[in-house]
Amino acid sequence: MNILTKICVVVLLVLVLVASVVFINMATVPLNYRELYVAAKTEAALASQDARTQKLVANRLTEEVNSLGTEVARLETQLTEAKVAAEPSAADTRTKQLVQQLEEVKTRLGEQALTIKAMGERNTLLSGQLKDARDRIAEQQQKYAEQSGKLTEIAGKLQRSERVVGALEQQLRDRKERIDELEKQLESPGAAAAGTAIAAAPRGQVTGTITAVRGENASINVGAAQGVGLGQKYYIYRNAKFVGYLRIDEVNEGEAAGLVVDKQLDPVIGDKVANNLK
Repeated sequence: MNILTKICVVVLLVLVLVASVVFINMATVPLNYRELYVAAKTEAALASQDARTQKLVANRLTEEVNSLGTEVARLETQLTEAKVAAEPSAADTRTKQLVQQLEEVKTRLGEQALTIKAMGERNTLLSGQLKDARDRIAEQQQKYAEQSGKLTEIAGKLQRSERVVGALEQQLRDRKERIDELEKQLESPGAAAAGTAIAAAPRGQVTGTITAVRGENASINVGAAQGVGLGQKYYIYRNAKFVGYLRIDEVNEGEAAGLVVDKQLDPVIGDKVANNLK
């Protein structure tokens, strides 16, 4: 029920009250027409005045009702606007969702940062362990290289010793053969003639260098002046390696030549020769 309806109900109640007073007076006062006339006239005047008053009141109430209606409409408009303003817009809703998502992302980023930090510490620890392991490996490799170098050096010395021993053994066998040959020559009747064909072993150390190589033959830069004779055998060596033997077939004053026998390597110019390896 709106305000205008309420005002109308109030006006009706006032009119009912006024009519009730009139009816009560008519029922209780004895009939006196003049008095009734005067009373009726007075009552009519009062009623007229009251009607004017009621009209003024009604007009005033109507104005107030209209004013109140206008105010109510204004308030309802403001209320509607307030409700609309209070309701979140799509942009506000989206903004709130984005803010919420941002907070969730920040939370996840914080967790990831803690995880990354832990992984970094773990990687630092593993890097330290790996560095220590590499240092130990490098140390072991250095020791291994040193041991390998020592073993290689020992192996080289052993090989050189074996070559020297082999050469000495061969020299010993050659000397024995030479001794046996000389003994047979001394025992045979033609020992004197044979002595002219076979040269005696050189006295002292004889060393030289190969100056030319022709197939299986080689020339050296020492000859009869240094004690080189026909049939002699000379060791051919290169650094510490045994190359073979040179059996002298031709002798001049300052050079000699012969056949390379029992060779282990191909002789080349510059190889050394010696009658013994002392």
